Amino acid sequence: MRFKLYVICLLCLMSARAFSQAEPAKEKPVKKEKKKKEKKLPENIEVFPKNYLIRPRFVYPAVNLNVSNRMFGKGENFNYKPAVLGVVGLSVKIKKVYVSAAVQLPPTDQIKHDFGNTKFRNININIQGRVLYWGLFYRDYKGFYLKTYEPYYPNWNKDSLGFPKSPTLRIIDAGLNLGFNFNHNFSLNAAFAQGERQKKSAGSFLMGFSERYQRIEADTSFVPPTQGKLYPNLDKLRYGNFISSIIYFGFGYQFVIKRSFHLTIVTMGGSGLQIQNYTQDNKKRAWINYPTYATIKSQFGYNGEHFFTNLIYTYEYNTIPIKESRLKIINNWIELGVGVRF
Repeated sequence: MRFKLYVICLLCLMSARAFSQAEPAKEKPVKKEKKKKEKKLPENIEVFPKNYLIRPRFVYPAVNLNVSNRMFGKGENFNYKPAVLGVVGLSVKIKKVYVSAAVQLPPTDQIKHDFGNTKFRNININIQGRVLYWGLFYRDYKGFYLKTYEPYYPNWNKDSLGFPKSPTLRIIDAGLNLGFNFNHNFSLNAAFAQGERQKKSAGSFLMGFSERYQRIEADTSFVPPTQGKLYPNLDKLRYGNFISSIIYFGFGYQFVIKRSFHLTIVTMGGSGLQIQNYTQDNKKRAWINYPTYATIKSQFGYNGEHFFTNLIYTYEYNTIPIKESRLKIINNWIELGVGVRF
């Protein structure tokens, strides 16, 4: 009997000891939850409690196509530009999702005569976080004019005909951009989306990745007269499809003046791999090349508690190198907007 009682007591002591050792394991999730709650925003960042933002805006977007020769200066450059007056539109932010839409301003008869009629769509869907940015974009421009035409059409009568036009020339540029910010005290959200506010001046090293699809549709007049032999892989181009994977690096800095006024400058550049598939008259070609990418983005604005406004300028440069030719697609974006939070 005594032996049984001894065994029972021993088992009770062992169970109590095992229970006391297991208790800390239950406390771990509680500690993790406390740590998450205690995690605060960076001292330099102020988040607005409002989840909604509306911003009317005027935008001047333009996609220019410049063609140059890579063979030691042989061949003349030629530059195609769109006839664009600008667009008016609206940006709406719901929590972290930022959606923009706009309507093209109609061209006048004089603009149609001088430069032609460019039809375009420019759609952007962005999520601008403090550390991570991603954006979907779709740009579709059709109808361009030849800017510097005198070397190729010396007898062209500009007064009666306007600039030489290429109404069938079309450029599609679509894809996904991802961006990373490595300094929590620097906020691209505060600069461009204005969903939060940066209290003091700060900068950061930046890294980005872009996956994009580009398509060019043209006709036999795409390469001007006298230049066909110097651009054998581009002459009489009908269409081309180009898929690029690009990685780029850069730096951004935001100057804060009296807390609510700010000036931001971002510069980035890089390269990657491009798969090319294009068709000329009676010829199909496929190639792999290495594009160049660069962008400069700047803004100046006021970011108050409820009211905000800013002026944004974006310059984006990317290339399609086709053997002896270099096609440079240059996106210019000027935007002026005002808005309120609620």
